[in-house]
Amino acid sequence: MAKKLFMLKLGGGILSDLSVQSKPLVNEIARVLGEVREAKRNGDFDLIIGHGSGSFAHIPAHEYRVNEGLVDGQSRKGSAITQQVAQELDRIVMAEGIRQGLELFQFVPSSFAIAEKGVLVEGTTLHIRHALEKGFIPVVYGDVMLDREMGVSIASTEKVFDFLAKAFRADRFILATDVDGVFDSDPRTNPDAALISFIDGSNIGDIAEAAGTNKSKVDVTGGMKTKLLGMHNMVVSAGTEGIIINGKAPGRIRDALLGRSVTGTIVRP
Repeated sequence: MAKKLFMLKLGGGILSDLSVQSKPLVNEIARVLGEVREAKRNGDFDLIIGHGSGSFAHIPAHEYRVNEGLVDGQSRKGSAITQQVAQELDRIVMAEGIRQGLELFQFVPSSFAIAEKGVLVEGTTLHIRHALEKGFIPVVYGDVMLDREMGVSIASTEKVFDFLAKAFRADRFILATDVDGVFDSDPRTNPDAALISFIDGSNIGDIAEAAGTNKSKVDVTGGMKTKLLGMHNMVVSAGTEGIIINGKAPGRIRDALLGRSVTGTIVRP
């Protein structure tokens, strides 16, 4: 019987200090990957990890307007800088995972897919499939993509996962962010914000419009609304469920991977 496949997205706000450019939270990266290691030791599943860019790539991407495409004479320079900075955080994540004994294999999204108007439309997942078959944990991240219409565009980790979800029928998607799930308003600014425990096709439209975003930080890939819609697209593609959890809460990533009950927002088709 084939192992279950989980796809875990680690938000950039967990891995980096969003208030300081390119500052990794080394202890948090170690804790999170330690939870993955513990879950892998105690569970029987395959895993694909994706992570956000946090305070690394979002800032140069915003400065050079990379998500708008090749708009001026600085766009190619800005694309290269944004790619390089995104890779810096990925190298830190990879190094810590390897130090902890995780059998990771790095995949750069711009090397296996191409975008059109900001959406990944064509590419190959053959190498990722082979890595899974050989027992590796593939690792992807948000990247600057070549774009047929715009020249370049940015693919968030959610967009990369959406592309992969069409090729791999994952059994569960886990989005670890820096809040407990989806709220009816921004919990960082509204103490009365209420957690929404269940979302599907019947209520996602209304909830997505109300989902709060943290507008005090630069995020060229969108806030919670974008992440929620991306999650829903993935569960529809795979015919399964996802959960949005607080990755800053110790033990929650481990428990979600092991199928234990955790606080969060369940997303179904």
